[in-house]
Amino acid sequence: MKSTFWNKLVLWAALILLLFLNFYTLIHTISGLSAGVVLFLSLLFAHRFLFNRHDRFLDYTALVLGFFILALQIAFVLLLCSNVRYDAFWIVDEAVEMLDTHRISPVISNSYFSQVPNNYGLTIITYWFLSILKALGVPSIWYMRAIQLFHIVFLDLSVLFIYLFIQKNKGKAASVFFLLFCAVSPYLYVWTPYYYTSTTSMMFACGAVWLWHCVCTASSVKKQCFLAAFMGFFCITGFKIRATSLIAYIAIFLYWSVSHKKGTLRKHMIPLCVFSLSVILSFVSWQGIVRHYAPFDTTDTAFPVTHFIMLGTHGTDGSFHMDDLNYTISLPTKEAKLKGTVSVIQERLAQNGLKGNLQLLLNKQLNCWMDGTDSFTYEHTLCTDFNRLHTYIMGSKSGYLAAYAQIFRFLQLFLVCIYCVAVLIRQKIDYSFLLALNLLGGMVFHLLWEASPFYSIPFTLFSYAIAAEGITQLNSFRILRSKASASVFFTGILFCFLLHSSYLLAQFHSYTQEEKIMTDFVVNQHMATVGEEGPPMEPGQIWTQTFEAETTFNLLDLYFEASDREHNTSVYDLTLSDEHGEIFYNDKLYGNKMGYDLFFEVQFEPIIPSGRTAYTISIEPLLQDKDNYIHFSSQDTSRVDLYPYGALAINGTPTGRDLSFRILNRHIGTAASKKEYGLFTILLLSLELFLIIKTFCLVYQKRRPVS
Repeated sequence: MKSTFWNKLVLWAALILLLFLNFYTLIHTISGLSAGVVLFLSLLFAHRFLFNRHDRFLDYTALVLGFFILALQIAFVLLLCSNVRYDAFWIVDEAVEMLDTHRISPVISNSYFSQVPNNYGLTIITYWFLSILKALGVPSIWYMRAIQLFHIVFLDLSVLFIYLFIQKNKGKAASVFFLLFCAVSPYLYVWTPYYYTSTTSMMFACGAVWLWHCVCTASSVKKQCFLAAFMGFFCITGFKIRATSLIAYIAIFLYWSVSHKKGTLRKHMIPLCVFSLSVILSFVSWQGIVRHYAPFDTTDTAFPVTHFIMLGTHGTDGSFHMDDLNYTISLPTKEAKLKGTVSVIQERLAQNGLKGNLQLLLNKQLNCWMDGTDSFTYEHTLCTDFNRLHTYIMGSKSGYLAAYAQIFRFLQLFLVCIYCVAVLIRQKIDYSFLLALNLLGGMVFHLLWEASPFYSIPFTLFSYAIAAEGITQLNSFRILRSKASASVFFTGILFCFLLHSSYLLAQFHSYTQEEKIMTDFVVNQHMATVGEEGPPMEPGQIWTQTFEAETTFNLLDLYFEASDREHNTSVYDLTLSDEHGEIFYNDKLYGNKMGYDLFFEVQFEPIIPSGRTAYTISIEPLLQDKDNYIHFSSQDTSRVDLYPYGALAINGTPTGRDLSFRILNRHIGTAASKKEYGLFTILLLSLELFLIIKTFCLVYQKRRPVS
């Protein structure tokens, strides 16, 4: 890198800020440090192993890792049967409706698409995909799973683009190690059912980096122009899916500004012009596509950019809050929305003061990156059916996967910090600095925007690539290849082995014999659109919701709304029975005793089905308060039925809806069975024993004489 003021400014500013953000998140991350050491040393030895292998072995390894990732992703989708929620669901729901109407509805889902036109791009692409499935005769019941399998294409192309980029710039060993890092990460698997702009947009950011490299290294002007044209189309399509895709192009410009050689701009002037022309044509084309599918005016209904910045100033961590949403909706015109949201932003920033605003920014960074689970324990609760796998994903034993995800996030952040320190020491930049700029851009953007664990997803693969490079940087330091450092590693892993052995032995009784209250899902149909929750119950009606179960359950949650719960005089008769008419629960619900939770919880003696059995929830109003009745929430199933094993009927007539309810099994159990505990102990200690042997060999290996 040339020693100019601009180059030094970009290098130092970017790396110091990236180091600070990752280190601040690192020290707040919940993790098992000793388990993180084991994972770190495992990856360190895997790195050394791969960098001593020949190309054919690396090719086979990449193929095996690629198939491993793909197979596990497909299995995760098909076995988990998790459905997408809320914003992602409205996109799928609207895309299915478009198969009949061929237009985006301005009123569906409480006017969602009148308010959020930035989701048109993914909605239209989803509609095109479903149109192909419909033409091929795929039944609509498979649409949700098919969309999630389609989602895997976005995820894996993202990985492929970064893999190819690293391979071209650092060689096969570095790219295979990146692939290994992805394979042992939990995120590529837990993300698969999400299907939203946060995940799909990742492909366009990763692809931008790869395409830019291809344009720069193409062997002819003709190839450069073709790739530049495709890159322009790719740029605008990514922008239409999620505007944060453009961060990749800002990163490319900054990287080029500090790394280009004299005459580079002139050399690539023709491809640059082709790219610009392609961007313009693609933008105009997409505008026409959007006008075709959404031919209605959203001037006064669409949320302005300032709405999402306002969300980012709410509370202590900038999370979404329904009050902010309702406030923006209540403002009647575009001008009023802009003025009102800006006014709220200014008021909140003034109230916070300098110290408060700095703390808000730091809390938003933690909100996006600290947790390590990317909300999978919450996002996967809405499933078509539940099986034993769900116990370990979001049920009573989900702590295993959550702990691993948090440990992995800790290591990921730690290695990014290592990379930043190493590059600052050496004052040399290569391809990895471009990836670091992408990661930094994503982090900085969400310091200003609404914050959520979801928003770290589009930039996670950049973080992985930097983390993998962090291990490369570590292995390149001579001191870490010395006998002294090997002794430190040996001592560290031996300490972990002894610590974990003692802990596992001491905690055997606690984990396998001490009982505690645990909860697992049996049915979860808690999905209702705010403001569009179906018809109210009327006197004389009997509502019946059916469901099926094959595992024990003893808890029913009914979701409802009421304007004044304390003075509500409504009384309802609630009955739970099976397909044979046997009644398991019958009691009255009193409106003034429903409390202030979002749901009314009913507990009863455990029901043990003999095989898969159909059950019915019956609700009959005995006394209905006309002005202050209880509104039992329900979800429209006419387009996408998230729960096909039951339906809501009024006086025996199907409504095309499902009640918003959950069936749970709350029971007394242990954190782990003896088998689970034993298997985990054997796997962990075997890995640590292997690492002890490897580090012991490093300490006592014979040095080859220098010829």
